[in-house]
Amino acid sequence: MADAATFLGRDELLLPFRRGFRWAWARRGVDLTARMARTSALVVAPHPDDETLGCGVSILRKRDAGRPVHIAMVSDGAAAPRSGVSSAELAAIRREEARRAGGRLGVDAEQLHFLDFPDGGVSDRVDEVSARLAELLEACQPEQMLIPVSCEGHPDHNASGAAARRAAATTGYTGQVLEYGVWLWTHWPWTRGYGTEGWSPRRVFGDPVDRVREVRPLLVDARGYRERQLAALAEHVSQTTPDEAGNAPTLPASLLAASTRSPVEIYLEVGALDHLA
Repeated sequence: MADAATFLGRDELLLPFRRGFRWAWARRGVDLTARMARTSALVVAPHPDDETLGCGVSILRKRDAGRPVHIAMVSDGAAAPRSGVSSAELAAIRREEARRAGGRLGVDAEQLHFLDFPDGGVSDRVDEVSARLAELLEACQPEQMLIPVSCEGHPDHNASGAAARRAAATTGYTGQVLEYGVWLWTHWPWTRGYGTEGWSPRRVFGDPVDRVREVRPLLVDARGYRERQLAALAEHVSQTTPDEAGNAPTLPASLLAASTRSPVEIYLEVGALDHLA
């Protein structure tokens, strides 16, 4: 609990710096809004709620334009901290929350695919996850696949992204593959060793400049869509409200600022930040 409190306290302290670097990065970005809206997609979400946090605006834009969106929920979400609820109960709760959130995003229940791999254990099942995603690619034939960025740091996110890339390769997928961030935004820009590398002048001053200069992000205009995205996120009640013991949700401020308050949703060409993984 102390470690979590330390992490959240440091996150609050670093929030204005991260917001500034993200703004500077976006200034170099390429607008993808029109293309994003007109393409069908398969969204790969490591846990229920990642689709809303990472891709909520783009999903809404696609559905408003009448384009089909399928969402693959890779894990069951059962390992999330929630006092007074068993793992099996939490998995069922999160599945229902995902259905309600999907409805808010305009995605029908039959377009939500629950793969039900164990939360926290996706990295041990990459081959199986890849095979399931390959089946979905073949069945859905999406023009685009949205997957977690390779340097998210969270093991389930990294493994889900790796499995998605493997599925694209094995099926000969020719559509566009883009990466999105969720936990990426909680690590000093943007990540190096999942935040575990020691602080140094190079890391404090050099890394932010390198992140801004080395890759042009792809931007989707979020203006006019954040309120609807937040309504979808609110359906993930187990992740956004205190539990029975009064423990508050632990989505950090940096994550929420980038995912629900920024004027743009940011994507990257696949593999753009592989060197930071």
